Amino acid sequence: MDSHYNNIIKEFTQYLITIGYSHIVCYNSPNMITHFLEYCDKPIKQLSKDDVLLFVDHLRNTTSVRTQNKLSHSHINGYIISLKRFSKFLFQVNNIDLNTEHLTYLKVDTPEKNILTINQVKQLFEVCDNTKLGYRDKAMLSLYYSCGLRRSEALHVQLSDIDFDNNVLFVRKGKGGKQRYVPFTQSTHQYLREYINIGRRRLNRKHKFRNTLLISYKGEKVKAQALQLRLNTLCKRAGITDKVGLHTLRHSIATHFLQQQMSIYDISEFLGHSSLESTQIYTHIVDKL
Repeated sequence: MDSHYNNIIKEFTQYLITIGYSHIVCYNSPNMITHFLEYCDKPIKQLSKDDVLLFVDHLRNTTSVRTQNKLSHSHINGYIISLKRFSKFLFQVNNIDLNTEHLTYLKVDTPEKNILTINQVKQLFEVCDNTKLGYRDKAMLSLYYSCGLRRSEALHVQLSDIDFDNNVLFVRKGKGGKQRYVPFTQSTHQYLREYINIGRRRLNRKHKFRNTLLISYKGEKVKAQALQLRLNTLCKRAGITDKVGLHTLRHSIATHFLQQQMSIYDISEFLGHSSLESTQIYTHIVDKL
């Protein structure tokens, strides 16, 4: 690659780091822009709107080396996101207007997902009572909604995985054996504290030294079916008639983050997705809401 391109890519990477984007963004976006610059093969100042359009059209006709199929719309949308970031960088740092405002994301066909509104989620928390199971209910909602955990991830959370000093949760058994850290809010801090100090102590009379966070009425490791039954009860109390699963809470927080303009890369890291394509389905859910 041209040495000037190398410098631009380094500057772009540092720009992303300085702004505070996740390491996924700081790795993937520069790689995608490298492909764009190599395709255009011209000085940065000569790049134009037409180059961007031609590159996206090129992507739509490109075959994946791994799958031998054309690139998915979700994958191409990842490039479009990166191009928009790069355009912003060029304008702010180098006063170069690449003009990517015309770029629109490609349509992705995705299965329908039931999504709760923010108000419905608030109602679920509000109908939790102050019984020992009620405290666990708020902890359950905090893990699946506020922390966006998968069903099995929440079941494996240990007491030692919660860092209350920094409001961070360690996910030790993520999908594919991957581990990650998930930040949580002060409200989640409060609900987890109350559950551990009050509700869990009332549940944990037989197994004093059990380290599992979510435990059953008998003090044993709780099963997903039991949590689902509790969620059904909460939905009934809150007047929510749609079918709501534990995973619905995870889908809902991801959708709410997008509605609040959070970066799709940050959402991907938060959810523990190994591929950006898995996260981009939520952009199309938002479009339909």
